[in-house]
Amino acid sequence: MEKLLTVTELAECLGISPGTAYHWLSQGRLPCIKFSSRCVRFRECDVQKMLEQLGHSGLCEERKQLENAKRRTRERDGG
Repeated sequence: MEKLLTVTELAECLGISPGTAYHWLSQGRLPCIKFSSRCVRFRECDVQKMLEQLGHSGLCEERKQLENAKRRTRERDGG
């Protein structure tokens, strides 16, 4: 199953604020899946395509690697 990103995760991948993500969403600049008027998600593959078009193809993968490294550090340090 494909990962769906929240607005916050999308903003991190694109290097923008969540407010900018909501603004772009209201302008129709971001492809999304609407579960309700207040709940939207973004397909990771769509975000990756946007990043490639912008010339930033690895940001989502870098974010995942950073999160994994932080998780391993917390687990190692017992917290």
